[in-house]
Amino acid sequence: MTRPGTPRRLPAASAAALLTLTLGACSTGAVPASAPASSTPSAGPTATRDVPITSRGVASIVLDHLSADYANASAAWVPEHPPERYVGGEFYYDPAEASDGDLIRVSLWKTDKPQTCSTPNEDRSGCVELQAADGNQVFLAREVEAPEEDPGLFSVWVNHPGETVYALSAGPVLKGDPRKQTLRFSPEALRSVVIDERLRLLTTQDVIDAGQRVERWQK
Repeated sequence: MTRPGTPRRLPAASAAALLTLTLGACSTGAVPASAPASSTPSAGPTATRDVPITSRGVASIVLDHLSADYANASAAWVPEHPPERYVGGEFYYDPAEASDGDLIRVSLWKTDKPQTCSTPNEDRSGCVELQAADGNQVFLAREVEAPEEDPGLFSVWVNHPGETVYALSAGPVLKGDPRKQTLRFSPEALRSVVIDERLRLLTTQDVIDAGQRVERWQK
């Protein structure tokens, strides 16, 4: 299941977990603030979202929140049986000889059965509901490291009516609650990405145009 651009430190078994929201028993903790790379743009009350979003469009929104010193960007990895209307973009940071780098993946898809912390999954190390966004539930889940096997990962997602927007961070060793670790991209930074109102299955033409300007894009 591994493809070019997937971190070699991340086992194939985890790749499926990234998409199916491998979450588990809920936990709680304090949320340290971590400012995103830029302010949160908005589609605005008069903007018309009537254009299907593209992988590059997703990437352009991500870069409005996270740093642009990535090594490469591409369309998000797609599983063998993807959800309906699945689309996304991903970035790799700081590649090294033994790793393709740390991964940030942001994807979205249509769903009638949104995932929550109550969704059963034995792989979860913890899950908590974060502050809602415009009445929509936002969640944070984690899988801690398995020494010598898997560095761990965490994900943040928001459930809109009929669709889910999901962000994943994988690569840095995760020893526990990611809100209590010093990480390049904090859960709060990923939350700022997923709640961006432009990040929807239907977006604005401006987002599509911005996507064409994303640099270091690999096909």
